[in-house]
Amino acid sequence: MKKTVVFSIFILSAALISASPFNSKLTSSEKKTIESGKTLLKNTGKVKNMCITDSNPLCKRAISVMKDLDPSYMAEAVQKFSYDDYEDLPEIMEEIITDLDSYVGIPYWSEEHERYFDLYSSAELLSDVTENGVRTVTANLKMSPFGIIKTEMKIERTEDSFYFVSTNLNQLRYKDKIDCVSPGEQKSVIIAFRDGDDWIVYGAGAVDAPKIPFIGDRVETSFINRIKTFCKFCLDRV
Repeated sequence: MKKTVVFSIFILSAALISASPFNSKLTSSEKKTIESGKTLLKNTGKVKNMCITDSNPLCKRAISVMKDLDPSYMAEAVQKFSYDDYEDLPEIMEEIITDLDSYVGIPYWSEEHERYFDLYSSAELLSDVTENGVRTVTANLKMSPFGIIKTEMKIERTEDSFYFVSTNLNQLRYKDKIDCVSPGEQKSVIIAFRDGDDWIVYGAGAVDAPKIPFIGDRVETSFINRIKTFCKFCLDRV
């Protein structure tokens, strides 16, 4: 009887572990940050360092997007919210993502200049179409030092899930001098899903860009910090 009970507990524990959306890439301090309800921001670097598993369809989709991109630079953001406090979280997330006017003036800290700038100086809606449950928003977002980024955003949501992916549609140039990102090579994914009594919101932003001599570190810092800033902006508004 004791052996049966112990074996049952072992099987249950293994199932719970395997069902977790997170893997061993999270440190104990990072796990504590998530459990406390604070925003975790990670400079992930490569797809192999992503902190989520393919334990559910949304995580699997997010991983697939990043694997297909195979980025040079990548960052992640994670936050947990109580379901009871945010029953309509997918709807809230869609409202935040599509509120383009709020993009203008997001404060971004520049390490190079040691002061704040606007993450986006302008945001122009080009189109907003919903078809077969997928909302597609296209916009011109102006971001220094990369200029206008023509961005396609796709959104899907249900009562228990939210999926967002954005892609650049044009060539990006660093300070209008150097081509640094080809069309389709900058992507962001934000997902939200139920995890017991909580929501898990996960975001990943990544760029497949060449390592440019002499300015490589500055370009990397620009990309990574801007990704983190946008993810933090979205999560802070929930």
